[in-house]
Amino acid sequence: MKFTRDYSAGIDHLKKEIQTADAIVIGAGAGLSTAAGFTYSGERLQKYFGDFVEKYGFRDMYSGCFYPFPTLEEQWAYWSRYIYINRYMDVDNGTYKRLFELVKDKDYFVLTTNVDHQFQKAGFDKHRLFYTQGDV
Repeated sequence: MKFTRDYSAGIDHLKKEIQTADAIVIGAGAGLSTAAGFTYSGERLQKYFGDFVEKYGFRDMYSGCFYPFPTLEEQWAYWSRYIYINRYMDVDNGTYKRLFELVKDKDYFVLTTNVDHQFQKAGFDKHRLFYTQGDV
């Protein structure tokens, strides 16, 4: 990825703040999972949901979650695949693990809207996580 600015000083400052903090509260949303490789459109959508895209015209996986499928069988076929791909398959490029390494020895707590279980998969203690929208 190409950047137009040098963020090294800001990153170093943040790292020092984390190292000296008594406690850390992490707030995370969809952008963190996107950065980790969990994209819901494009190549990943075509790879895993090409049949649904062709039949129903979805533009992203999220849209399929709310689609009024004609049968319960199709609805659950979509949901079971969606859950398997976004909860159980490994895609993470190390984003969550690197974040965990920064805070693992700290008194931390995570508030997240993400339902993809990536915090626990990276080693975060489930008792230090609050999923505001539940967990798949």
